[in-house]
Amino acid sequence: MTVNQAKKLYKKGSELLIQKKFTEALNYYREAVIANPSCLEAHLEMGYLLGAMDKYEEALKSFEDSLKIANSFLGFFGKGLALFFMQKHEKSVQSFIRALEFGENEDVWYYLANCQFLDNEVEQAINSFNIAISIDHDFIEAWNDRGVAHSILEEHDQAQECFQEALKIDSQYLPALYNLGATLVDSGQYELALRYLDKVVERDERNFKAIFYKANALYYMKKIDESIKYFKKALELDKFQGELWNYLGYVQHNIGLKYEALESFKEAIYIIPENISLNLNLAHLYFDLGQNHQALEYFERVLDLDPENEEAQISKKLLLDT
Repeated sequence: MTVNQAKKLYKKGSELLIQKKFTEALNYYREAVIANPSCLEAHLEMGYLLGAMDKYEEALKSFEDSLKIANSFLGFFGKGLALFFMQKHEKSVQSFIRALEFGENEDVWYYLANCQFLDNEVEQAINSFNIAISIDHDFIEAWNDRGVAHSILEEHDQAQECFQEALKIDSQYLPALYNLGATLVDSGQYELALRYLDKVVERDERNFKAIFYKANALYYMKKIDESIKYFKKALELDKFQGELWNYLGYVQHNIGLKYEALESFKEAIYIIPENISLNLNLAHLYFDLGQNHQALEYFERVLDLDPENEEAQISKKLLLDT
């Protein structure tokens, strides 16, 4: 085959890509690089298409093959994306930095921020999100994700500002609606939080996280029956959430539904057996029910997990002295 034949194959692949015939397009790109291993465009297009099809290792090879032909922004950025989705963040960062040698780019800074965030470098991530936003002020995902980073640092005012900026760009942007509602719950603004959480649930009645946060807000607003209703609704969507069973048990215990709370705490511990607060909750509930033997068992379990736990030490001593 000739270079001209490779160009024809590449062109046909691109036509099929526009028609969203991805498998057929991929086959033509593969034939193009067989016809001419130095066809840079075919390597790059194939890499991005493979990435879109979640075939990240194959995509990575395509981008590396392109970089053997010539260094390019698309080659380094594509390589960084493939590594990012393969969760190889350190190598991903190296590729993104090489991509920036070709000029500033908001998408590169956005993915750099995500690498930093996932590696618990939250403050660095915020700085990188800021650079992405400075290049493109309407970068809605960057505003939203920067808000999440501020939430992690419990900087609720800054988080709310970021989510509101995202909603200025698109008032129906679901991630920002949810995140703003959740942050408002975390900062104690429950009535305002419900305005946003309700918008999420109206559009997505199976949104587990929004329903969970709504249940929390209702509990803190002392609307206990409604709160329990939404905790149970969330559990209908995902019954394998130990923390949610714990919340439900806590609410049930507080309003005197001790045996219902007992079952909820048991479900929670079945899912996350080594959670100290869950074991303490169940131990105290057994104590309240006068079932001292079971209470002692769970206080001892806490001490197995955390020998220095003062609450369990005091409670165990109290039980043994009675």
